[in-house]
Amino acid sequence: MNPPLLELRGLTCRFSGQTVLDAIDLRVQHGERVALIGANGAGKSTLLQAISGLCPLHAGSIWLNGRRIDGLAPEQIARAGVARSFQTPQVYPKLSVADQLRCTLLAARRGGWLRRRAGDAALEHRVALWLQQLRLQSQADRRADELDDTSVRVLALGLALAADASLLVLDEPVAGMHRDQAERMAALIAQAAQQRTVLLVEHDLQTVFRLASRVVVLHHGRVLADSTPQAVRADPRVQAVYFGVGR
Repeated sequence: MNPPLLELRGLTCRFSGQTVLDAIDLRVQHGERVALIGANGAGKSTLLQAISGLCPLHAGSIWLNGRRIDGLAPEQIARAGVARSFQTPQVYPKLSVADQLRCTLLAARRGGWLRRRAGDAALEHRVALWLQQLRLQSQADRRADELDDTSVRVLALGLALAADASLLVLDEPVAGMHRDQAERMAALIAQAAQQRTVLLVEHDLQTVFRLASRVVVLHHGRVLADSTPQAVRADPRVQAVYFGVGR
């Protein structure tokens, strides 16, 4: 039997003596779109930080495609096949939108990409496609520090999607967006993720229930529920602690 794409075994993280993640077990299969939800402080972002190599573990292990990755540097985890977006967009402020997409697409080639010219036709075609998908064509030559906040968020998410990664780890990808913008980005994520696996944290429940094939609810650093979106929405425990029903 093939291993899951991502497996967390007994994942435990503590800060200042407080347990933020408490022996989390989680398996994400190839092609799944898994949403993590929960109240603020439930441990969602810490879990993503741990997977990305940005948060040390106090116990447990993390496996990607059957290979143990906890303890690796973030850049090694990225090269192993994990692409990440952050709550605070991570872009290069002095580079143009198009150049940032070029760098991401070149890096995704791996194996001798430095010897390839940035201006080759195939690359430029892919840059143009991503600019169109992100609706950033008119801002292609603008530096990131010249963009409005929403465009920066779109660019940061686009860089994660454009990376040729087997696992997309997305932290609140539509936060701060208007409804129509959130719908557009959800559609883009769904399109880009057709051949990949997604693990996302998101408070916008319309986006969660549109994108996710499975929803995991964290509560005080533990898994409270793990099932289909419909089953999670109907779970009385989740309704009580997250949706506020019955209070």
